[in-house]
Amino acid sequence: MTTAALLRKAKPVNVRQAQAGLSKLISSKTPSLVLSHGKPVSFLMPYEEMLDLLEMLEELKDQQLLKEIAKARSEYAEGKAVPTERLLQKMGRSVHVLAARKS
Repeated sequence: MTTAALLRKAKPVNVRQAQAGLSKLISSKTPSLVLSHGKPVSFLMPYEEMLDLLEMLEELKDQQLLKEIAKARSEYAEGKAVPTERLLQKMGRSVHVLAARKS
């Protein structure tokens, strides 16, 4: 899920509602945007989604991976097919790992 999609999906809730219903917010597995006087002060999200976001941030630090992504985009723009296996190999992952992660 993209960060924009995560924010759009977030349920706005004021601080008092969040305090009174924290266990309900947590069990809902839905992101919540906590507001104080109408302004965002906190963001509550499922743990697995947070881990995914942190992993994406770590990957953005990988200069070699960013070069591979740029190369793949260039090839795609030229109409060339970019084999998934090549990109995953460069990332040190396999198709099986990715498929298992999505399920």
